[in-house]
Amino acid sequence: MTLLVSLLVAGMLLILAEAFLPGLIAGSLGVLCLLAAAGVGYTHFGSQVGSLILVGEVILGIFLTILWMKVLPSTPFGRLYILRRPDRQIPTARPPDDLVGREGVALTDLRPSGTAHLGKDRVDVVTTGEHLSAGSPIVVVRVDGPSVFVRPVQ
Repeated sequence: MTLLVSLLVAGMLLILAEAFLPGLIAGSLGVLCLLAAAGVGYTHFGSQVGSLILVGEVILGIFLTILWMKVLPSTPFGRLYILRRPDRQIPTARPPDDLVGREGVALTDLRPSGTAHLGKDRVDVVTTGEHLSAGSPIVVVRVDGPSVFVRPVQ
């Protein structure tokens, strides 16, 4: 009886540990412990008790999984680990196409990407391949999607 209870408790604890230890190792060992507990029930107490243990494990597992999925997101612990959708839609910053030809100054070293001031705007930029030091004068040569390409002013 002690072996049966030990396997059941160890199986449940290992499956619970799987939520915090990624890799499926703890969860797999937990499932094996629960199956071994059902096997012990079959061998020591007969087929009726073994079947009862196995069916109980399945029903309890389904119930606890549903409870975990319903209750965890509303707990303070769950809010730490579950991502929420933002309440409002955050606009994506797309550089305007009218940047081509604007001149500015590199705020950071551009090797080949960095940040630059283009007028009053602070923009993430990419050089066309060369390394530019912070403070270098630059000009925008093209905008390709979210990327703003610059070269040194000549």
